[in-house]
Amino acid sequence: MDDAQPRAQAVAVRNGRILAVGGDDAVLALRGSTTRVVDLRGRTVLPGFIDSHAHWIGDGSMAGYNADLAVDAALSRGWTSITEQFVNLERLEALRAFDADGGLRLRVNAYLPVNFEDEKFGHWFRAFEPHHEYSPHLRLAGIKLFLDHDWGTKFHWTQAELDEYVLTAHRLGWQVSAHAISARAIDQYLTAVARALADSPNPDARHRVEHVVQLRDDQLAKMSELRMIASIQPGMPGDLVAEAGFPELLARGDTHWITRWRDLVDSDVRTIGSTDTPWLVLAVGNQMPHGSPLEAIQQAMTRQSPLGRTPEAWQLAQRLTVDQALRLFTIDAAYGTFEEDVKGSLSPGKYADLVILSDNPTTVAVDALLDIQVLATIVGGRAEYCADTVLC
Repeated sequence: MDDAQPRAQAVAVRNGRILAVGGDDAVLALRGSTTRVVDLRGRTVLPGFIDSHAHWIGDGSMAGYNADLAVDAALSRGWTSITEQFVNLERLEALRAFDADGGLRLRVNAYLPVNFEDEKFGHWFRAFEPHHEYSPHLRLAGIKLFLDHDWGTKFHWTQAELDEYVLTAHRLGWQVSAHAISARAIDQYLTAVARALADSPNPDARHRVEHVVQLRDDQLAKMSELRMIASIQPGMPGDLVAEAGFPELLARGDTHWITRWRDLVDSDVRTIGSTDTPWLVLAVGNQMPHGSPLEAIQQAMTRQSPLGRTPEAWQLAQRLTVDQALRLFTIDAAYGTFEEDVKGSLSPGKYADLVILSDNPTTVAVDALLDIQVLATIVGGRAEYCADTVLC
C-alpha cells in the first residue's frame, strides 16, 4: 500500500516501528547479534487491516462477546485497528480502564456520540481535546451524529439544530462522523458541512458520511467539493438495502442510487471500508465468525450477498477490484482518522502493525479469498494473535 514501493521481499522492525522495507539483502544487512529473523516461507505480509466503522467492543455483547473476546475475535481476523463508532462517557471510561489493564491489544479510535435517534446528549465532547491519545492503543477520533434510521423514514434533527452542532464541532477542530443512510439525510448533512466550512474554512476537515447507502450524482459531486470522506460497508447486501430499505427505488428502477461503491472509489471522494460489526452480521441473520476483512473484500469484488441472492446487474456494475478493496481497509482507512502518517502501509517510520496471510489476496481467484488464513496479527511489532508458532 506504499505507492513508492508496492512490493517488497522483507521488512525490518525495531521498537514497535517499521525500520526498513525492501529486498532481502538490504534488509538482512541491518540485523544485529540479537535480531530475530523469521522466514515466512513465501507467505504474504500486508499492513494490518483497519475496520473504519464498527462496534466490536461497545456492542459485542449483542453477538455474545465481552471486551476480551471481542479483541480476540478482531485480532484473529487480521484487524490491528478498529473504529468504535459509539463511545459515550461510560464506554470511554471502560475503554480507558481496559487499556490500563493491558486488555486493549489492538488500536482503537473512539467517536463520541452527541445523539442516539431523538435523544440528544448535549455538547459533552467539549470537555475533551480532538485527536487526544490516551495511549498508543486508544485515541479520540471525532464526534458521531445519527441523522436518520429505519432506512431514512425517521429523522432526528432540524436543519438549524444540525448546523449548530456541526459548526461547533468544526470550529473546535473535531472531525464529524454522521450516520446518513438516505439521500434526504445526506442533503441535511452536506448543507451543515458546507455552512461550517464557509464560516471556518479548513481544506483538511475530513468530515465523514457513514453508510452512504442512497446517493445522487449531485451529492457525490458536493462531497468531492467539500473534500468529505465516504465510509462504506462493502458487505452490505444490496438485496437487503433495496427490498427492506428502499423498495420504492427498486420499483421505479432507480437502483443506480444504491450502494454506489465503484462510483465513489472512481471519484476523488476518499472512500474507506468497514464491517459495522456486529450490526451488519445481525441484520442478515448470521452470527460470528463474520466480520473478516477478507470476507468484506470478497463481497466488494463480487457483491455477493450473505443472504444468498444472486447479484443483479446494477450491483455487479458497482464491483471493486482487489486493489481498490484492499485500500479501503488499509491506507485509505488510515486517512479516515488522520493517521496515514503512522498506519495503513508498510513504510519506514510507521507502526509495525502487520498481518501475515497464508496466501496473496491480489493473486488468488476471487472465490479463494475466503480460504486465506490469518496466520498472525502483529501490533506494534508484537504478535497479538498467532496461528502458526513457527512464524511467531
